Amino acid sequence: MKQRYIEIPNTWDELTEADWRELLKIRQKVVNHGGRYSELDITTETARILLKNRGVKLQLNNQNYILLVGNLAKTLGWLWHAEGNQISLMYKTTWNRLPKVRDWYGPLDHGADIMFGEFRMAVGILKQYEQQPDEIHLNVLAGLLYRPEATKKMQQLQQLRLQPYDWDDFDAKKHRGEQMQRWQVWGIYAWFAYFCEYLTTGVFTIDGVEVCFAPLFGKSDSAKKSGSNAGSLIQICHTLGESGVFGTAKDVDHTPLMNVMQKLLSDYYALKRLQKK
Repeated sequence: MKQRYIEIPNTWDELTEADWRELLKIRQKVVNHGGRYSELDITTETARILLKNRGVKLQLNNQNYILLVGNLAKTLGWLWHAEGNQISLMYKTTWNRLPKVRDWYGPLDHGADIMFGEFRMAVGILKQYEQQPDEIHLNVLAGLLYRPEATKKMQQLQQLRLQPYDWDDFDAKKHRGEQMQRWQVWGIYAWFAYFCEYLTTGVFTIDGVEVCFAPLFGKSDSAKKSGSNAGSLIQICHTLGESGVFGTAKDVDHTPLMNVMQKLLSDYYALKRLQKK
């Protein structure tokens, strides 16, 4: 096999869109066929996919290729977790590697264009799914976050990339989700669930400045959970609506999530300064 340097990803942020789609399809095989696949089967197939996506063709008769795949498979513990017969795909990045599904577009990387109302609606659906896991909640979540592109008029006048989210049209959201492949729906869920987790602990770069919202959620697990549940988000919406900083409560819902979070963080530090005085 011709020698050349190949950059193999070793973090989630280094995966490409093609990598993510293939990983989701591999995971779906595991879900569909139960214990038919071993951890070695999964990591080996993943290694082949990662190599294929970087220009290395399948060469089952080439010993060097087989060794390369085997060695790469041993390094993929950051992707797959095995516990007994259960093999799980561990998702950890806020980059959206599934930007488009069919004719629908999803959020920008790091949730840059998610509206506050859209976020709190999605969090509510996510909580319902965690309490009662079923396909309906996953389909609605996918149909909410992935919507048709905005009309040319909306793009020009309202600076919208996607058609506005709708609080009421439950059936339309569910229908979009039902038309997606199961691996696509799970991929959307995995991205949003991790985004919610990262929002409470991670660092975002906004207008060239690093911002961490962790202080808003406290240090304890219970504080983090209460800080991100639907009830707290409704309270935030009404409180900001009463202050008029973004307009009415309805206007708050149509304000980018990151703008709302920055306002909350600013108020938090202002309160801390007053307390010190």
